[in-house]
Amino acid sequence: MPLYHQLRAALEESWQRLGPDAVLPTEREIIERYAVSRITVRRALDELMADGVIRRQRPRGRLHLVPPRVYQQLNRLRGFFWHDALAAGQSPDVRVLEVGQAASPEINRHLRLPADAMCYRIARLHTSEGRALSHQVSYIPTSDCPDLRLSDLSGSLLQMMEQRYGRRAQHAEQRLLVREASAAECNLLQLAPGSMVFEVDRVSYDTAGKPIEYFVSALDVARFEFHTSMDAAADGDGAARTPASPWLPRR
Repeated sequence: MPLYHQLRAALEESWQRLGPDAVLPTEREIIERYAVSRITVRRALDELMADGVIRRQRPRGRLHLVPPRVYQQLNRLRGFFWHDALAAGQSPDVRVLEVGQAASPEINRHLRLPADAMCYRIARLHTSEGRALSHQVSYIPTSDCPDLRLSDLSGSLLQMMEQRYGRRAQHAEQRLLVREASAAECNLLQLAPGSMVFEVDRVSYDTAGKPIEYFVSALDVARFEFHTSMDAAADGDGAARTPASPWLPRR
């Protein structure tokens, strides 16, 4: 095994006891501790950064461990962030930043509403272990939930709408893209200026095919992974048993 692979394995083992986002030793400290060359250290660190195990918060800054990621499975409809964070063993929390009402022709187009129809605008910050992970703005037709302000908006909105209003989400259309974070998003997510974020847009539909929620969410790219499964059309007696994903953590 190449020396830098051995060094990587040794570093990962020694860092297992550290907490999320811990500050790591410098290159000089690693060289002195393991008696290896600077080239070996840099190759090991470059691999760890490429695999998302460590990161630098600014160029030439100190190395930090990357906190555990939230795994989102794109082919499964569930409350965005909340259930996946729980499944990843994290402690999700949601801070409601704003609840208002407005009429937006662009938003209403996604919800199949007249241009002047009113919608709730719910801005929330998702956090885990005290660190901000995503900023999400949800839009829900006011006519569907006239007393929504009385509801608990700090959990899964889809779950709340099913329990309180009997509107169960049956289908969703979702888009994923990567873009530069806005100044406000950098401030909320504690990112350096110019950082990239995932943008997720989703429209959820009830059992009658009527849109019940549209949201736009900006997520820290270092804290999320997205996965999907694909099957060929079933032949004969049906599709074969789906194997476990090689990327998702085993539970």
